[in-house]
Amino acid sequence: METMEAVVVRRLTWRLVPFLFLLYIVAYLDRINVGFAALQMQRQLNLTDAVYGLGAGMLDRKSVV
Repeated sequence: METMEAVVVRRLTWRLVPFLFLLYIVAYLDRINVGFAALQMQRQLNLTDAVYGLGAGMLDRKSVV
């Protein structure tokens, strides 16, 4: 018979891992969208690579905190 700790860990794993995987996919898609946005936004707003990179970096740091 399994210990109570093993049962709790197994149940938490089955509930958390799919949710964490979904969050990982969403974060990856968000990073891809920032890259695609650069293609049109830089041209329309006349942003340099450095200015866009600074803004994208600040967005990335905000999501970490």
